[in-house]
Amino acid sequence: MMRHKTISRFASLIFLVPALAMAGLKPGSVVIYTDGDVEKLVEQNQEWSLWEDQRNRRYKRSYLPYFPVLEYRRFKEAPSGYDQFVPDISAVELKPFSSRESVKFSLTRKDLIKGTRSRLWRCSYAGQSSYRLSKQDLVTQDYSCTRYVMDKLHTQKFREKLVVSYSPTLNLVVKQVKTNRRGKETHVAVKRILTPERATAKRIARTVYKLHTSR
Repeated sequence: MMRHKTISRFASLIFLVPALAMAGLKPGSVVIYTDGDVEKLVEQNQEWSLWEDQRNRRYKRSYLPYFPVLEYRRFKEAPSGYDQFVPDISAVELKPFSSRESVKFSLTRKDLIKGTRSRLWRCSYAGQSSYRLSKQDLVTQDYSCTRYVMDKLHTQKFREKLVVSYSPTLNLVVKQVKTNRRGKETHVAVKRILTPERATAKRIARTVYKLHTSR
């Protein structure tokens, strides 16, 4: 996600259309979120999708909507970021990708600057619900994930919780609620989707501006 101050960077390629007019998202599509952040889909395949924001940050995301970001890169200053992985990602698949309703896994995080460490996660399938976008209701698959650490007494200590709603129609997480260790919640959801076709910087900037001023 990203702030709207340089949104015109994407403007020559996109225009606003109803979300369900698309059979999934195509490379070049742009997603605008309720907090004013924006991401552009750069590339995708059956295993991952690559997103870029106007700050030149790139996020590679797994086909599993609840799985943490696979790769994160910053290019504006000195290159920085991290890679995250498990030995076998199929071992952490939940419904409908497998029959499992709950999984635990140790995620290896390799930071380009800070080095390597492990993170413990527990994720569960939370059923189906719906999300309203562009006056249409999208069926979503919901997931709840918790990151925790083990102390010296082998007691679990909570670090963060992530609840996501994923739209198979769009192949996109349309709503996310993140809770940190202090109990503070951050809500982010998809507000607009723009396709990789004719558009102007003015229209994109106006869309984000309206979202920003209507809060």
